[in-house]
Amino acid sequence: MESPEIDAYRLVVTRRNVSEVLLLKGDSGWAVPQVEVSPRQRLAEQLTRELREAFGVEACCLLIPSVPGRGPTEDPKWAVMECKSQSLGNGRPAGFWVDPQAIGDWIEASQAHLICDVLAQLHRQATTGPFARPGWLEELFRWTQKQVSPLGLRLTGVFRQLNASPQFSLVRMETDRRAVWFKATGQPNVHELSVTLALAGLFPHSVPQIFGVHREWNGWLSAEVAGTSLNQIPDFAAWETAAEELAELQISSIGKTRELHDAGARDLRIARLVERIDPFLAHMDLLMAAQEKRQPLPLSGSELEILAEGLKESCALLETLHLPDTLGHIDLNPGNIFVSQTGCTFIDWAEACVTHPLLTFEYLRAHSDRSGIGQPASSEHLVAVYMRPWTSFHSPDEMRRGLTLSPLIAIFAYSVANDSWRSPGLVHNQRLAGYFRGLTRRMYRVAIRTAQRSELCLS
Repeated sequence: MESPEIDAYRLVVTRRNVSEVLLLKGDSGWAVPQVEVSPRQRLAEQLTRELREAFGVEACCLLIPSVPGRGPTEDPKWAVMECKSQSLGNGRPAGFWVDPQAIGDWIEASQAHLICDVLAQLHRQATTGPFARPGWLEELFRWTQKQVSPLGLRLTGVFRQLNASPQFSLVRMETDRRAVWFKATGQPNVHELSVTLALAGLFPHSVPQIFGVHREWNGWLSAEVAGTSLNQIPDFAAWETAAEELAELQISSIGKTRELHDAGARDLRIARLVERIDPFLAHMDLLMAAQEKRQPLPLSGSELEILAEGLKESCALLETLHLPDTLGHIDLNPGNIFVSQTGCTFIDWAEACVTHPLLTFEYLRAHSDRSGIGQPASSEHLVAVYMRPWTSFHSPDEMRRGLTLSPLIAIFAYSVANDSWRSPGLVHNQRLAGYFRGLTRRMYRVAIRTAQRSELCLS
């Protein structure tokens, strides 16, 4: 079943440390605000925008609770919001603030019970992370102003909240000149802070400038990146710029891989990938055997053996090229690359790694092929642009040989970048198990094509 195009959310809007809840007057009596959002866009950003535009309430999202007795696809869903202003906008629906304990006097009993339940969840979640705690946004504004005051910047109060999670946050705040971004991460991405700081120190011209670090929240404040994200530029020349600057960034990281690894970048060097081939495929064998659907066909044991042989052979051949390990980015998608007149900025480094350079370029090339922007020969031209900075280190023939092997290894590196494939309960998680089966089938198809190309070259 496809996801619905619209999700309805009931909003428990609070203020004054959750001592009051907003009720609005509607056609059928008093109720909490309700908005509609798209499931395909950032939820927190939509909730805050709809609440502001429809009801004149400036708020941040504290929690997306689970509601007893309702499935994940049932409407309406619920969210807990905290009002940033103390009054409603002029010309908006009539409303008033009520003590949560007395809310049953104004609305239907079952709805009042649900509101009390989600507020109890908020109270519990506030102990697990700072961003479910009432008042965190005001605290963030005070802290941010201290960081930007020495730069001559003043916050205007205008903000966009993009994430809503107890341990994760992403907020854009406007100043009287340029906007700043605050980002914080929890498990499993706690390491993103240390990686981001290391990259800012090593490669300041390729990553956002850091203005401050909030250690207690595992967060950092950075300058808004200049330019436009690659996925919003309908010009293939921007992809060429990204490819060339990726190569230059990788070359500048040669000899710095120990510092990157110590900062938390994943170790995806070829030797480490080889160590994971047999354990990974053993897990995939179990998943294939547990597949309940008839189609697509699960891979057989012999097919998995062919894949194992293809992975090991491709890794061995890739190592014979003696390209150095460099900084890598497992999630190098066009939304993480900003292009301006002065060059490129690469963002969101939770998936930073130390690996063979061609693997990261393969992710960029794959996104380029799917973008539909270039012409039939664009992929080959992108390769030529990427190879240009490398010619001082390695011959074009070596690079091209490596590029015939990198698609297969890039998919494998992506598959084993974190330990979710090792999860003991993976076989019972239908969604995740299906995801890994799909990746493995894709690897098998690429392995067959890679072997066929090798045979043609030998012939």
